Amino acid sequence: MQELIYLRPLSSNDINDKYLFWVNDSSITEYLEIGKQNHEYEDLERYVNDSKKNGRHNYAAITKNSQNHIGNGSIYSIELEKRKFQIGWFVGEKNYWGGHYSSMIIFYLFKIGFIEMGLDKCCGYVEKTHIKARMTNKFSGFKEKDEESRLVNKKNKNKIFIKLEINKKEWLARAKILHSQYPELYKF
Repeated sequence: MQELIYLRPLSSNDINDKYLFWVNDSSITEYLEIGKQNHEYEDLERYVNDSKKNGRHNYAAITKNSQNHIGNGSIYSIELEKRKFQIGWFVGEKNYWGGHYSSMIIFYLFKIGFIEMGLDKCCGYVEKTHIKARMTNKFSGFKEKDEESRLVNKKNKNKIFIKLEINKKEWLARAKILHSQYPELYKF
């Protein structure tokens, strides 16, 4: 059965062997903008401690019953004057891959951005070849803007990134549908 999750602020208490393993496992970070491999505890401490002053709001995804930290999510690139933001997330615990875990993280990041922060639009990019993320993004309500794709050289390879967008009105409509279909998973 699908376990429920919630998001809470990521803290220095979350920096442990498990988190360090996640950011150094190329099968987990393959599509992430995480930068170098071979991270050390100091890298994670710096990231967590410097995030707020860099305008990044990081969250730990926690299972409600087992209190297991399964991944992270972030809200960043907040443009208050345009009322826009971006999100990022990953599920580090591989036994939680599949199901609704990624889409629940996205749902709760949208809820924070649109409802708690009062922002109006979320934009971002997804690598064209990352089919699972594209399906999750669409399920969550993102619209792909193929005409605004961009070519990026990543690890000496050219990659195509598709622009994603969703506004508050679109998310509210999608949130109601998700809540009606899966009321236990998507609490609105």
